[in-house]
Formats: sequence, structure tokens, C-alpha cells
Amino acid sequence: MTVVFCQLGRCGAVWLAVALAGLPAPSRAQTAPGPAACTLALAGRVADHETGTALPGATARLLETGEVSAADPAGNYGFRVCAGTYHLEVSFVGYRSETAEVRVAAAVVRNFRLHPDAVQLRGAVVRGQAPAGPPAQATAALAGRALGATRGQSLGEALLKVSGVSAIQTGPNVFKPMIHGLHSNRVTLLNNGVRQEGQQWGQDHGPEIDPFVASQLTVVKGAAGVRYGADAIGGVVLVQPAALPDSAGTTGEGHVVGASNNGLGAVSATVQGSPGQRPALAWRAQGSVRRAGPARTPDYRISSTGLAEYNYSGAVGWRTEHWGVEAFMSQYNAQLGLYPVPENWNLVARDSLPAPLPASFSYAVGRPYQQIQHTLVKLGGFYRFTGWGGRLGLTLARQADRRGEYDKFRPRNNNVAAKNLPELDYRNQATTADLRWEPRPRGSLGGELGLSGTYQDNTYRPGSRFFIPYYTNVGGGAYALGRWRPGPWLLEAGLRLDRRQLDTRRPTRASGSFAVVREGFAFTTPAASAGVVRELGPHVTLRADASLLTRAPAANERASQGVHNGIYEEGYDITRPPGTPGLGPETARSAALSLSWHDHPRLDGELTVYQTRIDNYIYQTPVAPVLDIRGLFPSYRFQQTDARFRGLDLLVAYRVARPLTLGLKAATVVEDDLRRKDYLILAPADRVEGWLRYEAAAGTAPLSRRLRGFYAQLGAQGVRRQTRVPADNDQRDYQDPPPGYWLLGAEVGGTLRLGPRTPLEVSLTGTNLLDARYRDYLNRYRYFLDEVGRNLTLRLRVPLAFGGPKP
Repeated sequence: MTVVFCQLGRCGAVWLAVALAGLPAPSRAQTAPGPAACTLALAGRVADHETGTALPGATARLLETGEVSAADPAGNYGFRVCAGTYHLEVSFVGYRSETAEVRVAAAVVRNFRLHPDAVQLRGAVVRGQAPAGPPAQATAALAGRALGATRGQSLGEALLKVSGVSAIQTGPNVFKPMIHGLHSNRVTLLNNGVRQEGQQWGQDHGPEIDPFVASQLTVVKGAAGVRYGADAIGGVVLVQPAALPDSAGTTGEGHVVGASNNGLGAVSATVQGSPGQRPALAWRAQGSVRRAGPARTPDYRISSTGLAEYNYSGAVGWRTEHWGVEAFMSQYNAQLGLYPVPENWNLVARDSLPAPLPASFSYAVGRPYQQIQHTLVKLGGFYRFTGWGGRLGLTLARQADRRGEYDKFRPRNNNVAAKNLPELDYRNQATTADLRWEPRPRGSLGGELGLSGTYQDNTYRPGSRFFIPYYTNVGGGAYALGRWRPGPWLLEAGLRLDRRQLDTRRPTRASGSFAVVREGFAFTTPAASAGVVRELGPHVTLRADASLLTRAPAANERASQGVHNGIYEEGYDITRPPGTPGLGPETARSAALSLSWHDHPRLDGELTVYQTRIDNYIYQTPVAPVLDIRGLFPSYRFQQTDARFRGLDLLVAYRVARPLTLGLKAATVVEDDLRRKDYLILAPADRVEGWLRYEAAAGTAPLSRRLRGFYAQLGAQGVRRQTRVPADNDQRDYQDPPPGYWLLGAEVGGTLRLGPRTPLEVSLTGTNLLDARYRDYLNRYRYFLDEVGRNLTLRLRVPLAFGGPKP
């Protein structure tokens, strides 16, 4: 009977009528109807914006509760909920996700017509509200086809698709995300809801996360310290796996990636399911392998730049209408080759440096290299109370991070050399706990309360070289966020208070004798934020937000000392004169204004202007080179000043005609040293990117019987020479910034039907097609290495179904 109704009406109203009448609802993903008294129907239909065709399998998610409903063959979804205000997110692969606020006082029908991915902003989806971060902040996401175009890349490299995000590089293998000019300890990464804890302090330490785990990468741009902690001055990166399946059957997907420049090959597979006999149970297993040889510039191969990665993850969960629990485990294993920095390189003219050329191509990773293993174990659960009690969630996590750094030459100690042990061997253990309570919204009022705690212990392998101190870091925090929605306005305000105790132990020599210096530092760091969102119409949203954050110094900023991947680094307290104050906390005051035009069939765009002032800003600056028995090394020392960061991000996509879209992305940031009345070092250069994209309508592509969703894109990226650099000789870099550059890129792809149940998604991407020779100011090896030359990348994706619904 249900199927007949949907075939005749094909609308969410029919589903709603059936649900209210107590008849069986159309087949959908298992949802938690809530307490017995919560029987109001929230339902609708999901369809293509252009054709009105139903989108079976589309996912509808209630952000407040986490409940999920999958659209049936007629495109209908449905929930049973209590009265209140909800944010409903609807998504479907190949289409732009949409989020809408729905007020439920009686039965509600809310239909969605999703726009094809062609009007997506080159992968940066601009939303009217960020489901995971403060709604008053600009938020961008990579999902669907846009995320698929980054498969095979590291996390830091993939995030370069987002406007306002750049990266500090260490050769071709290490990319450190930078948001609005801030990075490392000022950008928080959340892996499946858990704050990533490891050795994130190093500029040459990339995120220890496998991007194949994620079904969506979300960037919250700007300070988000109330919700995510004081370190989120620059922003937050959310690595979000898909929700565990809630439909019976076993499905999955496979990815294969190959690249021409360094012979990269990557394979990833995911299998997941839910047994029909136990509909509350769901599971997932995932694994990936990535191998590459030395990268090639237009003129030579870069020695010792191969890589090898072996990663896996798994999850199992149980969900009922009142409670749920989920266990998750992942392990990231990587061996990343680093170019061997020439001895005394800063005494040699730039053009006189030898271009290393290995005798033959090889996948073997030789010294120097990083050996990294990061393990995450997470246990999370929630309980949904009746009435106003809302939802209470608890997350416990344990992380073990081990990072070995192997120098260019093996140590002379025969026992150490025979075992090939790393010269630097960091071991970090972290335990975190987060408690979050979201009371059920009352009318237009809502909010959340949270508690968090961290215990972190950082040590070395006995016998390895000292660089940063042994330390223990114990922290706790509490926050409150409130939201009020009067009409088209959304107002949000929050407060947070953190307490951190850092105890360090480091060796030293005084008067020829060995000693251990023990120090303890305690900081109480408040945070506050306020924001407003105004919906100016169905397609226009205005946001404004302001925040105050305080960040305590990290152990490396205080007391690092030694050679680290070819560069000598020194903490602030190492050379501090006796009797002078030690390193103090940073205080950041941020403000941002954003205007977005979204969910429009022709025009999408967002303009964000921002300013952040950081008093006692902690940064590294070049100092006189350091000479030891291995040679002369460039040297950097931590200092403090008052700094200001001002900039803007622009992202626009305009559909010229049904198959053609023009896009533009631009970003600029100005970093000022207010004490010296000068610029700061290592600021991102101005950049702009434009593209023209063709996306064929259904049935018009070549080989239309076999090929669907064909698209082609041609783009160019320009980066200006960085001229805003310190004029003070005490702050200047060892070399002037490299010249600006232009790069040409292209991409084609589509879906091949190899059989009735076997769609194969194929794409071919070309970068630096003209094989331009250039260097980037944010690459730490810019002094002696060119960037990677022409590269062609082939990507294949196959969705799988084992006795479940067709992919």
C-alpha cells in the first residue's frame, strides 16, 4: 500500500499523510523516533532542482539529534520528532548539500530541490550555517565530487582547494594547513570528533590523518575557541567520516589513484554494513595504501622524496531510539622522505647549488626521512532525555603518537647505526574526555554546555637526541553557548574558561656538569565570542562575529633547542637573560564580516573580510646561522611581539549557461608587526585562481549510453611575489622571496556504466601543465629547491554493494 501511494503522489505530503494515519511509512533508513510523546511528523521529498527527478538514497540528517533518514525510491524521507526548532541537512552525492531551519509545532512537510554539483564553488561549499561550528562564522567544506578530486593527496594538500587556506610546505611531501595566515598550534584539527594531539607544533609536521577516512572536510575559518578550545585562534579543520549505515545490507567503495610525476599509487577500500536481524547494529572497515618515488621538478628529480603510507580504521556502533554508542579506531603509518639539506647551503649562491639527481627511480625511501605512527581509539555515546532534557553526549579518546626523524647520515655509534634508529624519537600519549549537553530548544532559544579534559605526556626513546623537553600537559575547560533565533536573525554568544598546567624537564650543562632543569607553568585562559547571522533572503546571508581568546605557550616555543630537519631552532626561554620575564600567553581579538550568496541556480559566492590582533604573538624569526661539527645551519628563534592579521577571501561561481560555469577564488592577508612597525615573516602571498567548467546535461555527453555526468574544467592560478616582508635586518629572511608565478591546470571526468550495477567514476587531473619552473614562499626548502613540475593524476572510484541496494 505504501508503494502505491508514493508512486501515485511522489511527494512528501503523501508520506506525511500515511505516517499521521498510522499506516506503514515508505521504506527508509532507521531513525530514532524519540520519546513516545514525540510523534510529530517532519517529512518531505528530495529531488533534482533542474528536472524535478526524485533522488533516492539522499540523506536527511537532523543536526541537533544526529538522526538520519535515507530517501526511498520516490525521494521521500521522514522523521517523528518533538515540538521544537531543528536544523535539517540534506545531501546526495554529486549535488550541493542544503541545510534548512525547520520549526515544528505540528506536522511539517519540507521538500528539497538540490542543485547539481556544477554550481559548487570549485569544491568549497558555502553554507548558510555551519552544522559543526559557530553559525556566525564562515564555513567551507569539501564533499562529494570536490573531495573526490583530492583523493591521493595528503590532508594539508587537499585543503588548498578551500579559499583562505594555504599551507607551509617542507618539500613535496609535507603540507601544514594555514588558515588566514595562522598555523600549527593555532589551528585545531578534529578527527572524527576528537581533537588531534601529537607533534603538531612543528612546521614540518603534517597532520597524521588519512584523508580517505573522511566523507567531508570542513573548515571553520576564524577564531573558534569557545567551542573547540583556546588553540583555535586561526580556525578549525573537521575530518568527518560518514555516519555508520542505518539500512540493512553491506556496501562499500574502492578508490585507485595514479600520478605521473612521482609514480604515486594509492588504493583505498571501505566496506560497511548493518545486519537485518540487528538493525541497531552497524559497522565499517577501511584501509588505504599510498606509495610514491622521488618527485620531479621541470629540470631534475628531488632526491629522497619518496613516501610510503599504510593506514586503516574501523568502527562499530549500536543505536536505539533513546541511546547510542560507537567505538572507532584508526592508525596512520607513514614514511615521508625529506630532501637532504646541503651543508653550508646559506654560504653558496642560489644558482650554484647542485641539483640532486638520483641514479634511478626507486620507491625506496632513504635518509633523511620521517617515520610516523599515530593511533586513535575513541569511545563515544549519547543519551536522549524525554521532555526538555535534550541530548547528552560523552566522548573518551586515547591517542598514541610516535615520530622518528632520521638524519641525513647515520650516527657513528655502530650499535645505533646497525639498528637504523632515529636521531629524534618523540613519543606522545594523550587522553581526552569531552562531555556535551544540548538541551532541547525552547521556541527560538537553544544552546549547549560542555566540559573537556586532556592529559598529555611527551617523552623520547632513551638515547635519542634532545630537541624539545620532556613534558606533561594537563588541561581542563568548560564552555557555554547560547543561541536565539528571532525571525530572520540568529544571535549566538559563548563563554569558555580553560586551565592548563605544563611541567617540563630538559637537560643542560653548566660549568661542565650535566643537570636537569625542571619548570612548571600554569595558565588560566578565558575566551568569549559573539556572532549574528541575518538571512536577507532565500539566497543571501550576512554574518558577523567577534571573539576574544587567550592561548598558553607550548613546550617547543619555550625550550626547543637543536637541529631539526636541517634547521637549528631555539625556544624563547633558552636565551632569555636571567631575571627577565618568560614567555607569556597570547591574547587574540578577532572580528570578521561575511556576505554569501548561496543555493542559487546561477550565482554562488562568498566574501569574507577579517582582522585578528594578537598581543604577545609568538613566532619564529631568522637569526645568525649556527655552526657545529656537521656544518653551518640556518637558525630560527622564537620571539614575541604584537601582531595584526588583516585580509579577505573571495569565492564566486557564475553559471554562464546551463553547461558552463565561471569561477574565481582570491585571497590576501597582511601581517603586521605592531611593535616594530614592520611586516612579519612567512605570510602567504596574494593569490588568485580562475576556471571555466563544462558539465554536460544528462544524455548529451559523448558515449552517452555508457558515460554520464561528463565534465571538463580548465583553470589558472596566479601567485604574486611576496613584497610584504620585514625591512629590519634583524628580522629578514636569508634570501629574498622568490618571484611570483602562474600555473595552468585542467580536469576531465565522468561516470562510466560498466554494467547495470557497476558505475565507475573516472577523472584525469593535470597540474602545472606548462611545466613551469617556480618556487613558493611558503616552502621551507625554497632556498634551494624548485617546486614539482607537470603532473597527471588518474582517479577511479567504484561503489560496491553486496546484496544491498544498487549503488
